[in-house]
Amino acid sequence: TGRSAPSSGNLPASTEKARLLDIEQKGSGLEDAEEINNDTTDLSKTQKPDKKYSFLAVVGIFTVFMLSGPMLIMSNKYILKDIDFSFPLTLSFMTLTFSSVSCWVYVKMNGIQMERSKTMTRSFYTRRIIPIGALSTGTVVFGMTSYLYLTVAFVQMLKAFTPVMTLLGLVIFRLESPTRKAIVCVLIICSGTAIAGYGELNFSIVGVMCMICAQMFEAMKLVFTQVVLQKNRFSLVETLYYVTPMSAACVFFFACILEFPRMGQDDVNKILSNTQPFMLSCVVAITTNVVNTFVVQNSNALILKLAVTARNALLVFFNAALMGETVTILEAYGYAVSLSGFMAYNYVKFQEKR
Repeated sequence: TGRSAPSSGNLPASTEKARLLDIEQKGSGLEDAEEINNDTTDLSKTQKPDKKYSFLAVVGIFTVFMLSGPMLIMSNKYILKDIDFSFPLTLSFMTLTFSSVSCWVYVKMNGIQMERSKTMTRSFYTRRIIPIGALSTGTVVFGMTSYLYLTVAFVQMLKAFTPVMTLLGLVIFRLESPTRKAIVCVLIICSGTAIAGYGELNFSIVGVMCMICAQMFEAMKLVFTQVVLQKNRFSLVETLYYVTPMSAACVFFFACILEFPRMGQDDVNKILSNTQPFMLSCVVAITTNVVNTFVVQNSNALILKLAVTARNALLVFFNAALMGETVTILEAYGYAVSLSGFMAYNYVKFQEKR
C-alpha cells in the first residue's frame, strides 16, 4: 500500500514518525479480513501508477469493491450456517486454493515474469512469507468461525474495534507512542463496543473472542508486513502468486488436525449437492482479493477507510432490515458511539500525518 520506504535506520525522526503513522493510517481501514481470504492487501507495495482511469471505470471498480466484500460474507455465512457446513478451515482452504490456482494459471498462460523471483530465496520465504501466511490463517479462520456464533450485523459492529488492536500492536512492537487524543478516541471505541455487546440479544463470548483474535492476527499481520517487507515492492500478481499458496498450506495443516478427522460422508455430500454456493464463494473470494488490492494501490487511505466503514454500516442495515437479524436500540446506540470514535481516531491520525 503506497510507496515503499527505505530502512528506518536511515530516516530522520520526522520522516520515521510519518512512516509509522502511514502504517496505521492505511491499515486500520482494512479490517475486513474475513471477507475473507484477503491476505494480499498489505503486501502490495507497488507505487501508485500514473495511469488515469475513466469515470465509468472508477465507478465500476468502486461498485465491485463495495459489493464483493459483503457478498463474500453473506456467501460464507450461508454455507456455514444455512447449509450447516460447520468447517470454516475447510471452506477457507477451498477458497484460498481456488485463488492460488487461478493466479498460477493466469501467470503461466500470459507468460508473466515475476520480478521478485530472485529475491524469493528459501531464507526470505521462510522468514517473511511463511509468518505472513500463518498470521493470515489466524485472521481468516477466527474471522469465519465468529459467524457460527454471532450475527453478521454484530460482527460488522465489532470491526469498529480494529484501530484499538492496530494501535496496541504498534505499541507492543514499540513502533509508536500514542498521543492523548488517540487514546481518548480508542476509549470511545471501546465504550461503544461494550455498549453494543451488552445490547446484543444473541451475544456469545466464544464468537466475540474469535472476532477479537481475528483482529489481533490482522493487526499483527499488518505491522509485520509493513515493517518487514517495506523494501520489497510486490505487484498485485506477485502478492497473490507468492503469499496465497502459503496461506492455503497453513489452513490445510490446521484443517487436517481439527476438521478432517471429524468430517463424515454427510459433510462431503453437502459440498457435492451445493456446488453453486461453494463455487460462488471461491469466485467472489478471488474477486475480493484482486479488487481490494487494486483499490488500496490506487486510492487515498482516508477515503478507503470511509468507504469500508460505510460498507460495514450498510451491511448492518441490510441484515437488520431484510435478513431478519435483530438489532436493539442499545446495540445501535453502541455502534453509533463506536463509529464516532472510529471516525475521530482516523481524523486524528490524518491530522498527525499532515
